Amino acid sequence: MEDTYLVEIRLAATKWRIRETIFAIAGKFHLEAFMERHPHITLFGPLVLGPGTTPADLLETIGTAACRYGPVPFMINGWQMRQGMHGSVIAFSVTPSGSLAELARSLAASLLPVTTSLNAWDSKPEAKWFHITVANRLSTEQASACFSRINRADPGTVHCETAKPGFISRIVHLLRKIVPLDLADHFPPLLLDGTGLRITVMQNEEILAEYDLLEKHWVYSDHGHDSRIWQDTLRNFRRFAGFELETPREADPEDIFVIADMHLGHANIIRYCSRPFLFTDCAEMDTVLIRNWNLTTGDNAPIYHLGDLRYGQGAPPVSGYVNRLGGRATFIKGNHDDEMPGWVKSAEIVYNGIRFFLVHDPADAPHDFDGWVIHGHHHNNELRDFPFMNFTNRRINVSAEVVGYVPVSLEELSRLIRKNPGRKMCPPLILRYPYVLPEGTVRNLRKNALSGS
Repeated sequence: MEDTYLVEIRLAATKWRIRETIFAIAGKFHLEAFMERHPHITLFGPLVLGPGTTPADLLETIGTAACRYGPVPFMINGWQMRQGMHGSVIAFSVTPSGSLAELARSLAASLLPVTTSLNAWDSKPEAKWFHITVANRLSTEQASACFSRINRADPGTVHCETAKPGFISRIVHLLRKIVPLDLADHFPPLLLDGTGLRITVMQNEEILAEYDLLEKHWVYSDHGHDSRIWQDTLRNFRRFAGFELETPREADPEDIFVIADMHLGHANIIRYCSRPFLFTDCAEMDTVLIRNWNLTTGDNAPIYHLGDLRYGQGAPPVSGYVNRLGGRATFIKGNHDDEMPGWVKSAEIVYNGIRFFLVHDPADAPHDFDGWVIHGHHHNNELRDFPFMNFTNRRINVSAEVVGYVPVSLEELSRLIRKNPGRKMCPPLILRYPYVLPEGTVRNLRKNALSGS
């Protein structure tokens, strides 16, 4: 039987969260026989090699097309259902960056002359459907029944476009505490950023090789996401994206910095919140986050940590972490923090004429506060309701994942507020490192990360 190949983007930091969601959906709706066990974004194929084309030729063709590209960002954004070649497909919708879409087009142009694609859409790259399959080969009835359930609106969600600050959000918060959602029967649509770091070439059911988009070379073995070579790939990406600082940041001595939810010592946060670290090496995450803090604040810059500094039964004591952090720190207590001398529940600051209320959980802010609430607590789990900057509700989410693992300054926040003065007119900024902006404009990853804009 002729070998079949597939060219794809394997998920990186988002892999665990996507797989857990797929398994939960498959279990709930009895779709185990149809679910995707290795979630990915297909770039080209399935395909068979053309006459005279060898696997080595295939890799050379892909590498020649891919060497012009770096890491390719995308956004996972809600659910979709479509008719595939072999039945109905339920999938995570993927909004590609310009670089991801261009990479797919380049691969199609290079591979169509030397392979035979088994996917009719490969000859129409401009119409390519970017997605991550949940389940496929479904009957129309199966797919419709499942999709209608997972795509239903969350009755407990207050979307940032329509929510009114204060009263409604506090009521929803209280209701969630009293009547927790049955997560086994509830699949709110994800809004989550991802980045393709390698192009994976599958030969039947095995990985033939992976092309590292940062290092520009093929990886032929040790493809596991718990390997040392994968740890190196993640480290290279963090430095490329600005998530891991290597030199001190120059800061105005009058500036003030904020960050929340570092969750030092908490290995599971790497999976839960799709952090770009190796799950088996939580100490590396701690080292990077602490170094980012210190390179940002130096010895004297004031900085507020807005709750959940450390978490986990096996984590070192909080005092050990505090002693490693520079700057003049004020610690606001989060729901996972122990009672510590000198830690406060909240703080109010006026900076550049703008009032800021700093608190861990935004539901605990005064409902009549007429300034901006800076908070954490929600991480990157509810970016629709708690994005980096919500201009309608005057809320700013500075959870570590949302601000790129580097403290953000009130100077930067003030500049963004003044740049967007119309509360009702301004769409939210989803992330501090926006891969895809609200209107779909794609920014350059490295330029954005290094400028901090």
